[in-house]
Amino acid sequence: MTRRIHSFVWGGLALIGCLVAGFITSHILPFAVIGVLAFTFISCLILDNNIVGDLLEQIYSWSFVTLPGLIFELDLDGIIWFLTVKLLFWILGLILGIIFGILAIVCGMIVSLFVYPFAIIKNFLGKE
Repeated sequence: MTRRIHSFVWGGLALIGCLVAGFITSHILPFAVIGVLAFTFISCLILDNNIVGDLLEQIYSWSFVTLPGLIFELDLDGIIWFLTVKLLFWILGLILGIIFGILAIVCGMIVSLFVYPFAIIKNFLGKE
């Protein structure tokens, strides 16, 4: 019962926020679609009786890659090369994390649109 109330409140706030942003920018239709997707996405995550949370975790886990170890020489050029390549690997890891985070949220929003009716019915029937 409380999960259902929280899902309605927080999902509704996301929907209202998107609609207000749509009215401010005068692009109502795209923001209304994003608002509905955000409502179902947040509600599915709060209800936690569906696959959306697991899908989000699985897709985001793709960004955690193991980058190769580095062998370097103990002179000034070797240490500068080591630090430069480590910085490059850190930037690559950050970019991968951001890309797969956005991909996970977009996929979760699309899937939640189809999963939400089953999740809310499951919550109303009490089959947690």
